[in-house]
Amino acid sequence: MNLNQITIPSINLTQSIRFYKRLGLHLIVHTHEKYARFECPDGDSTFSIHQVEELPSGEGVIVYFEVESLDEKVVALQELNLHGDTTIFDLLPTDQSWLWREARLKDPDGNRLILYYAGDNRKNPPWRIGVEEQKTFAFSEIAAKTTEDSHLHGNDINPLEIERKFLITSGAFKKEAQTSTRITQGYLSTDPERTVRVRIKGDKGFLTIKGKSNESGTTRVEVEEEIAFAKAQILLKLCLPGIIDKTRYEVTIKKHIWEIDEFYGANAGLLLAEIELSNEHESFSKPSWIGDEVTGDKKYYNSYISNHPYTSWK
Repeated sequence: MNLNQITIPSINLTQSIRFYKRLGLHLIVHTHEKYARFECPDGDSTFSIHQVEELPSGEGVIVYFEVESLDEKVVALQELNLHGDTTIFDLLPTDQSWLWREARLKDPDGNRLILYYAGDNRKNPPWRIGVEEQKTFAFSEIAAKTTEDSHLHGNDINPLEIERKFLITSGAFKKEAQTSTRITQGYLSTDPERTVRVRIKGDKGFLTIKGKSNESGTTRVEVEEEIAFAKAQILLKLCLPGIIDKTRYEVTIKKHIWEIDEFYGANAGLLLAEIELSNEHESFSKPSWIGDEVTGDKKYYNSYISNHPYTSWK
């Protein structure tokens, strides 16, 4: 797919043709009073104008034209009097935080134009999405498709789990906790490709299936459904050895909820905190009791410690 043509509206086609010819575009089609098409002096893109009775409301689109010698081009345009007896730029060439240099103006119909130079930063900025992040977005697309037909817990949900995990340095979190709930859980499968978990949380039962995490360990598919408490009790008896017993504390800090697990039994002494995010790069505040990050460290997965208890690590 190649984006190589764009059409914008104009109330006065004759005036617009004169403007864009002075801007530097080459008129190649003018078949009737209401349509004109130009080709850009560089590249293979075309640009057209069609006459309308009324311009659309709202901010509309922004059209970008890349110019290698941007500053010199702006100086030349200022001498051409694009807007009658003058050329009005809303912004003279200015370096932007996204590493483009931009100058901004409007055509006679008020359509917003940006003359810019980005070079390699247009397609390859330092923050370009890498292969692993593309996989995450692919995950998101799968999740979105799944969501269309999912009504788990009576609501549409996104089955993509994005979270980060940390060790805890002290028990100070307990004073800040709004809730605490006892959890018992076991695993019908600990295969990293498809972990199947049975959980009793308070007086409710849940069945959860998780896919394999991405390379950073932050993102994976998670589908969870509430099941009858009695069914959860039965399924727990079918789980692999290594039932996990813990209390989950919830601490709200700004817009995020920290979930802190205090483990008992064979995992006594282990304290883990998790925070769920809307994307891998979302910023968040760390409370004072948060320690080292262990996101992606498989030995801190609950499915791992069910088979390799924390007390056996020492």
